[in-house]
Amino acid sequence: MDLGLKGRKALVCGASEGIGFASASLLAAEGVNLVLVGRTEEKLAKAAAALKDLHKVEVDYVPADLGQQEGRKAVLFHCSDPDILIHNGGWPRAERDFRKWSNEDWLRAVDLMMLSPIELITGVIDGMAERGFGRIVAVTSRFVKEPSAELALSTSPRLGLSGFITGVARKYASRNVTLNSALPGIIATETQFQHGRDLATAASKSFDEIWAERSSTNSANRFATPEEFASLCVFLCSAHSGFLTGQHILSDGAGYPGVF
Repeated sequence: MDLGLKGRKALVCGASEGIGFASASLLAAEGVNLVLVGRTEEKLAKAAAALKDLHKVEVDYVPADLGQQEGRKAVLFHCSDPDILIHNGGWPRAERDFRKWSNEDWLRAVDLMMLSPIELITGVIDGMAERGFGRIVAVTSRFVKEPSAELALSTSPRLGLSGFITGVARKYASRNVTLNSALPGIIATETQFQHGRDLATAASKSFDEIWAERSSTNSANRFATPEEFASLCVFLCSAHSGFLTGQHILSDGAGYPGVF
């Protein structure tokens, strides 16, 4: 299926590995030129070279920490006119007991997972509207739909981002600019492999035991590949998805127990 994106330009965050790299690769396969964002220049350069060689598209990159305002400014200075924005950011590393979170912990989490994507969206969306095409996808988390107390430092800012996306989507829908969030379940990225190793060490279990236990938390009984989840993100960026906006779409192997 031709997604109608050839010659477009995409700004992809967290693009040196995992979901971000998979999304960039699928976009490049559609003839989309890329600007990659990540914190580590060496990893970005390697990813950019691989994508450029494989797909014969233009690939640029910006090393930046999106958890810092200076990093966001650098990205927007380098690429203020993308047709596509995929925001794929990090999450806070903190004690899981909400009683122990400080005001600084909360401010850092809000800055990283709410203000970071909002600032990038605000910086590019009017240009998209003027050109008559724009696709914005924020990668958040399945826990937006099933919050838990120990993950509230992550889910609370992301719920705020969800409200922002839905409200702004209504304002720009008539200009062929869409905003959606994609909510991943467990994805087999290096981050998840490391998390599995950490859990195995803490529980005095083997990695395979931990991986099997975590795989059983959804009805598919497995982790998704980064490419599976990235395919959702990239379809939301396509020319065919112009009527799909203001939505928060879950891809978790039927792990979420609810209907809506």
